[in-house]
Amino acid sequence: MKKVGIRFKKTGKLSYYTFDGETINLSDSVVVDTEKGEEIGVVAKVLELEENEELEKVKRLATEEDFENQRLMDDKAKEALSFCKEQVKKLDLDMKLLSAEYTLDGTKLTIYFVSEERVDFRELVKIIASKYKARIELRQIGPRDEAKEYPTLGMCGKEICCRTHLQSFEPVTIKMAKEQGLQINMSKLSGACGKLMCCLRYEEELYKENLKKLPKVGELVKVKGEKEKGKVTSVDILNLTVKVRFGLEDEDEERYETYPAGDVKWTPKNVKKEEKADESEEIDIEEIVE
Repeated sequence: MKKVGIRFKKTGKLSYYTFDGETINLSDSVVVDTEKGEEIGVVAKVLELEENEELEKVKRLATEEDFENQRLMDDKAKEALSFCKEQVKKLDLDMKLLSAEYTLDGTKLTIYFVSEERVDFRELVKIIASKYKARIELRQIGPRDEAKEYPTLGMCGKEICCRTHLQSFEPVTIKMAKEQGLQINMSKLSGACGKLMCCLRYEEELYKENLKKLPKVGELVKVKGEKEKGKVTSVDILNLTVKVRFGLEDEDEERYETYPAGDVKWTPKNVKKEEKADESEEIDIEEIVE
């Protein structure tokens, strides 16, 4: 018996099941029961089942009949989304519908929407349920999940990370941008969703580690091979180099030199606590649609 990790969306989180058939491979499509109902997922991991580990079982490998049924459900979901948009307009609800999906067995219809405020959509649910005779869920999502709905390019020129490989959103803060020496310009640090770009987190650990090896700008330092002390004017965090100004007391002898961090000695000052404003920029990561 194998343990398999199943993914239901391109960048969705993995859900684990057991498979007791003869063979199962990566990229195989399978039918499983989820909290929503019956769904088709793709095998992303195949592992050995640990002792005493209890998981739901894979119902079967997906058949051509399952795929055809899924196509019918997708068409039905598009039609339902169009109907729902008409009802939202009639009821004058402050919400933007993004997408809809049916479970494979057609027992549940989930509609995703965004709104800046809480919306009383009870009347809308009654109308939808009376027409489609299924369990209805209207799920409000955040701006990051909204960005995943569209094929959007990031500032790097590539498709945004949340549509290509990110499985979950980790906290991103202004403090990270400061540690990387970036100018705090929100228009340049924000992604397509309007939140801080996820890629600010990718090299955060490297920047943190390198910053420990560098003096701060404005520090007085002693440089190997130099008789007088100099003042740090800038640092290159990734290349671990320090630019130092000499001739502090005589402008006529002023000069600038760049050195490896290992050639620079200084006495670290007491590190002040970060302002609370930095922490207030942390992203809310509870708005994730799996």
